[in-house]
Amino acid sequence: MKRLFWAPFHQGKIIGFNDLVIGVVIFLACYHYSAPKKPEAFNGQEVFVRVRLSVGQQGVRVKSAQGLVVVTDGVQRQVSDKGFVVLDQDNGRVAVRIGDAQNTPELWRRSKDTIVISSSGLIDVQGRRYRGEIRAFIIPDTGMVVVNRLNLEQYLYGVVPAEIGPIKPETFEAVKAQAVAARSFTLTRLTRRQGLGYELYDSYLRDQEYQGADREVVLGNKAVDETRGEVLIYNDEVAMALYHGNCGGVTADGSEPYLKSVFDTPVNRSGAEPFCALSSNFSWRCTVSQDSIERLLMKLKGWKIKPRVRGFSLEKDRGAKRVKKVRFQTDRGEIIVDGSEFRFALGLKSTFFQMKLHARRFNFEGRGWGHGVGLCQDGAIEMARKGYHYRQILNHYYPALRIKKLY
Repeated sequence: MKRLFWAPFHQGKIIGFNDLVIGVVIFLACYHYSAPKKPEAFNGQEVFVRVRLSVGQQGVRVKSAQGLVVVTDGVQRQVSDKGFVVLDQDNGRVAVRIGDAQNTPELWRRSKDTIVISSSGLIDVQGRRYRGEIRAFIIPDTGMVVVNRLNLEQYLYGVVPAEIGPIKPETFEAVKAQAVAARSFTLTRLTRRQGLGYELYDSYLRDQEYQGADREVVLGNKAVDETRGEVLIYNDEVAMALYHGNCGGVTADGSEPYLKSVFDTPVNRSGAEPFCALSSNFSWRCTVSQDSIERLLMKLKGWKIKPRVRGFSLEKDRGAKRVKKVRFQTDRGEIIVDGSEFRFALGLKSTFFQMKLHARRFNFEGRGWGHGVGLCQDGAIEMARKGYHYRQILNHYYPALRIKKLY
């Protein structure tokens, strides 16, 4: 969730229309509601998660230094440490081909059943290694899906460092806070996508960034282990603990009653220097040509003729002052664009910005990176450097939540 969108601009550079990322924006999964669960529902036991991997539907190569066991249709096949499996979509079935360094892969089976691939070691899928097991199956109207099934704590090993970035001993408490937030968020996602054979995607664009065992680091795993089973609770339910890169000094209100705006300062005091102020993500600038904005509006409205912008106004929320809507006055009437849609279309780091029009150029001055709701990762890292404990960090960003150990 941290890298909610990488802004494709440089300070002082004018962005042309061809540089814009324009299209239908799927609002980030971070904002989607997900029914929380009562802690008792977990029976004090760790759960398994199923993560859909971004590996395509043809020529998916699977291997392991410890060899593989492939099972489907009640039939089992051993694959040596020198061999490999290739998975393909083939007329509504999964085609399983097996080969080794000396032999071209040969068809073993075409199956409508789930393919289950396990190993006593890590499993390499398209050059990236994973814990747990790999599954492949066909979803009607979707095609072949490859899924990594593993336990929640091992999943977090591959999430935490991918989300919070480089981990150092002096930022360890922030990493522990990240682990608790990510564990909570994950558990609120498990009731979604029922019947699909997976609950999560491996991308921050839909859920959280998950990069498997190759992304693991010792301190990241230690942070997960030292907070094992700990989640954030609201009204005796696991809370959807959102997080983001940098709040720009004040977090935003979220869709849930416990996700309230707070100043990112000691004791949430207005006017003090924010914890996240030292980060390069705290403030940013860019310039976009008026022609590009007008072409964007034409695209969003589905028009064939470009409107001429004569003026604009920004509608912001009262708390964090983030842009909710942009209202353009044009020669074709008023055009209203959702703030988040506008941000993603232009590749802006956040909706926390001011916008001015001068000499047919829109000049942006903004703060923060991401949606701004919940834990500010840059702020948490600075809090850790200043000696705050991970529980204090969590209480700072989620004052309405409490920590509970589920298992």
